[in-house]
Amino acid sequence: VNEDLETLMALERAQILANYTQARPMGSPGDAREGADLSLRRLTDHHGFLQEKELPGLSPREAKQHRQETRRADKWVKMLRNWEPLPSLLQMRRRLYKGVPPQVRGQVWGLLLHIEKVKSTHQGLYETMKERAQLSCKDIRQIDLDVNRTYRNHIMFRDRYGVGQRGLFPVLLAYPSTTPEVGYCQGMSDIVGLLLVFLGEEDAFWALAQLMSETHAMHGFFAPGFPKLARFQRHHDSIMEKELRGLRKHLDEQGTYTTKWFLQCFVGRTPFVLTLTLWDAYMLDGARVLTAMAYTVLRLHRKRLLKLPLEGLQGFLQDTLAQPWDLEDEAVLGHLRASVAHLRRRKCDLPPPARPEELPKMPLGQE
Repeated sequence: VNEDLETLMALERAQILANYTQARPMGSPGDAREGADLSLRRLTDHHGFLQEKELPGLSPREAKQHRQETRRADKWVKMLRNWEPLPSLLQMRRRLYKGVPPQVRGQVWGLLLHIEKVKSTHQGLYETMKERAQLSCKDIRQIDLDVNRTYRNHIMFRDRYGVGQRGLFPVLLAYPSTTPEVGYCQGMSDIVGLLLVFLGEEDAFWALAQLMSETHAMHGFFAPGFPKLARFQRHHDSIMEKELRGLRKHLDEQGTYTTKWFLQCFVGRTPFVLTLTLWDAYMLDGARVLTAMAYTVLRLHRKRLLKLPLEGLQGFLQDTLAQPWDLEDEAVLGHLRASVAHLRRRKCDLPPPARPEELPKMPLGQE
């Protein structure tokens, strides 16, 4: 019986791997759930997301944002040419908190995370990890399922076994081989998908590795027992008790609502463009962005939240917040910067230091 089971598992693994490596015939469909004329019925918005109906022209707000992006892109290109020595941190922070233009976001993320340096230090390791994972990753079935759930309304990931999914799958497969004490966790796919919108496959792998390592220490969010998540949630509760006590009491019956805020830096919990600007800030300033944004979200929506009954709170925190806000993104980022400064003055911008169980126990790639 055991031999039969092992044979079936080996056949399943081989089929999953083949799905991502074999060439697809030109014009082959995605999967059965997508209508044959999907690409004809939908158009993509400015950020690559597929819409059901033909898009109208740019709204005044969108046109203004597009003009701002163009102007800012020119400034960023000039700054990136002279990245070494690094521009003054004050200038960097001021520009970054206004939003990094999408034209240069991949380059900026690569520089903030020192991707080229870590790639050169670990030459060939990504390919080695991919090969190792193809033989041994115990989560290959779950990864395959999660790939098919990630950003399916984005033009890059909509096709089953298309170009986006073929980039996402190997990164998710390889990374657990570098940190076996964590392995694969659901939630990683959304992070890697976001990285892949702006970075190539191997760069996305190293961006994830850097985010998980000492610089941003996301490892602790995914370690057994989720110790960093628990630490940040306790700290968030203490901030609420000090700063928004009435709202904290109102939200207590709702239960935990910050999981995806901290675990994925608001992916899927705030509008996509705002989420990108939060990731810009997170890559520069790290964990204090998470605590400050959690506080900012609740402070900005305090009056509305206090009016909602218990049954309305979950829908607002999980769904409504992901829809466009009345405030423009730049204004939200202004509030975020103010929150960082306020919490720093109150000496609560960061939680207590990490305990040993949050940190990697072995060097990258060592079993």
